[in-house]
Amino acid sequence: DFQAKNIILSWPRERTIVREIELPGSNIKELKESLSYQLDSFILFPEEEVYYDILPSNSAEYGEKVFIFAIKKEELDDIILKLELSDLKPDRVIISPLSYIPIVDDGKTAVIEKCEDRYTFNLYVDKILVGTSLVRNKVSLKSKVLENMPGDIKFLGCEEDEIADLYSEDDMNVERWDTSKQSLGVALNGLSECLGRFNVLKVKAKREIPEFAVMGVLSMLVLAFIFILPGIFKHKKEQSIQAVDVMLKELRPGVMISNRIREEIETTSIINDKISEVVQKNSRRIDLVAELTKAVPDNTWVRHLLIKNDGFEIEGVGLSGAKVLTLLEYSPRFDGVSFTSSVVKDKTGKEKFKIKGRIK
Repeated sequence: DFQAKNIILSWPRERTIVREIELPGSNIKELKESLSYQLDSFILFPEEEVYYDILPSNSAEYGEKVFIFAIKKEELDDIILKLELSDLKPDRVIISPLSYIPIVDDGKTAVIEKCEDRYTFNLYVDKILVGTSLVRNKVSLKSKVLENMPGDIKFLGCEEDEIADLYSEDDMNVERWDTSKQSLGVALNGLSECLGRFNVLKVKAKREIPEFAVMGVLSMLVLAFIFILPGIFKHKKEQSIQAVDVMLKELRPGVMISNRIREEIETTSIINDKISEVVQKNSRRIDLVAELTKAVPDNTWVRHLLIKNDGFEIEGVGLSGAKVLTLLEYSPRFDGVSFTSSVVKDKTGKEKFKIKGRIK
C-alpha cells in the first residue's frame, strides 16, 4: 500500500548548489564532522540557510571525490509547504542526478536533461555518479560529450535537432528517454536504498565546538583582560583614593594611618600602570595570534609559530596548504605571504606546509 512516509522528492539539478571535492574515502568521516561549521567556505552559504548532504564517489578513471549538494531553505520550504497542503509532504529529498543511478547501465553513461535555457550533464561509471554540471548551449554540450566519450547517452526533454549530430558518433549509443524515467528512478532509489542514507532533509547531530573556535573565544577573553579590566581596576582605585580623602577630613586622629594606606594604593596603581605598559607592548603579538586564529581553517593545525619584528612563520598540517596560503593572503594584516618550502603529504593524506609573511 502507498503510504505518505515513503514519499521521496527529486529536486532539480539546476536549482541545486553543487561542489565537487577531491577527497580520499578515509577522510569522509572527518569531512562530515567538520562540514557543519565550515560549510560557507565551500558553498558561500552558512548551514542556517541551506539543507545539504554529501555523496562519496570512487572510480578508477575519475578518482576519489565527494559531492556536496545544497538547497536554499527558503526555496525548498516553499515547495514542501505546498506539498504538505496536499498531504504529500516528503520525508526525503534527493537531487535529480541521483535519481537516475538505479536505471543507468554499467559502463560509462551520460544522462542529459533539457532545463529551460540550459542542459544538465550527468556522468556515471558503473552506476556511480562521477560528474554533474550545467551546460549553457549545444556547442558546449557536444564538447562535454566528446571530452568524456560515454558509451551510452540518454536524453530527456530534448528535441530531435538538438541531438541529431551525436548520432554520427559510432562509439556512442544515443537514446531518448521519457520524462517519467526520473520518477521511476526515484521509486527504485526508495526500494533499493542504493544511495544509502542520502537525504538533504536529515537532522544534523549536535556537534562539538571546534578546537579553533574555542581558541578564538579564548583569544577574545585574553584581549578583554588586557584592555578592559586594567581600566576598570584603575577607575576603582581612583574612587578608593577619593573616598580616603573624604575620610581623612572626617577622621583627623587616623590621618597618619590613612596617609600610609593612600601611599600603598598609589604604589599599587603605579605598579598596575607599569604592567599595563608591558602588556601594551606585547598586544601586537596577541593581535597577530587572534588574526591567525580567524584566518587558519578549522581543519588545520598549527604546530609551530615564530613571530619576528615585521613578519611571521608558521608550520602546520591540514587538508590543503594552498587554502591556508590563500586565506592568509586575504587577511588585511598580512602581505608577502608565501611557502618557505614544498608542500608534502603525510601518511594520512594531509599536507604539511611552512608559510611566511610580513605583518602590516
